[in-house]
Amino acid sequence: MSLKSFFYFKIRTSVSIIILIFILICIWGWFSSSLVLKAGLLPIEQKPDDFNVMYENVSFFTDDNINIKGWFLPSKEKSYKTIIICHGWGTNKSDVLSSTIFFLKRGFNLLYFDFRNHGESGGNKSSLGKLESQDLISAVNFLKTKKKQQSEKIGIYGVSMGASVAIIATALDKRISAVISDSPFSSFNYIISKYAKLFYKIPKYPLVPITLFFIMSRLGFNPEKTSAIYYVSKIAPRPIFIIHGEIDDRIPVSEGKILFDIANEPKIFWTVKNANHLESYSKNAFEYEKRTSDFFKKFLR
Repeated sequence: MSLKSFFYFKIRTSVSIIILIFILICIWGWFSSSLVLKAGLLPIEQKPDDFNVMYENVSFFTDDNINIKGWFLPSKEKSYKTIIICHGWGTNKSDVLSSTIFFLKRGFNLLYFDFRNHGESGGNKSSLGKLESQDLISAVNFLKTKKKQQSEKIGIYGVSMGASVAIIATALDKRISAVISDSPFSSFNYIISKYAKLFYKIPKYPLVPITLFFIMSRLGFNPEKTSAIYYVSKIAPRPIFIIHGEIDDRIPVSEGKILFDIANEPKIFWTVKNANHLESYSKNAFEYEKRTSDFFKKFLR
C-alpha cells in the first residue's frame, strides 16, 4: 500500500469511527430520553367506588389542548374547600387514592386527575414540571368554572413529581391558597442523574448530559429552568408544608430541605422517621392525617 493510499485509508477509518460514534450517541439519546418522556399508561387499579363514596367523572382541556381526565369527590358537608391531588411520575390518580381519601371525611372536596401522558389523560410527553404545571393550573380553571361554589378555597397536595409540580403551579397561580408537597425534588437535572444511577447504574458522565440534551431538544425547552427550586420562593405569603421520609433513597430528604430553606414564611417541614420514598403516610397514618388536615383547615379559610 502506498503512502497516499494509507493516508486515505486512515481518513476513511477515522470518518467512519466518528459517524459510528455519532449514530450511537443519537441512539442512546433517543432511547434514554424516551424513558423519561414516555411515562407509560398504567391501568387504573382503584376507583372511588371501592371506598363507597360519591364521585363524578370529569374531564377538561389544557391550554395546549390536552384532554385531562379525573374524579371529583364532593364532601358530605357541602364544603367550599377543595384539595387537588397530584400523583407521581409513572403512576396515576388511583395510586394516591387510598392515602388521601381521608381528606373527604375531614370536610374537604377532592379533585383527582391524571397528568398528561399518564392514566386516562391524553398527551404523549412528560416534562416532570412545566407541562404538568399547566395541567394542574387547568384543573384549577375547571374548579373555578364548573365547581365554583365548592372551590372558593383551593389547596394542592402532591407526591413525588406531583409534589414538585404542586410547588411550581402554586407559585404561578394565586388562586391556590396552600400547598402540601410530599417528597419533592428541587431540580430536574438532579433527579434525572439520580434515577439514571439508581435504576440503571449509569454514571453521570458522559451519558446523562446526552440524555438531558435530547430531552431538551424533544420538549422544545430546558426543563431544568422550570424546576421547583426556581419557584418555591414565590409562594409566600401563602403557606407551604413540605413532608419527606428520613431514609428516602429515591428523592433524598436533602431535596426537600433545599426547597424548604429557599421558601419564605409561612412554611413547615416534617421529616418522617424511618420512612422511605412515599412511605410517610403508611409509617404514621394517624399523625399524617392530623397534620395535613390541620394545615388545610387552618389555611383554607
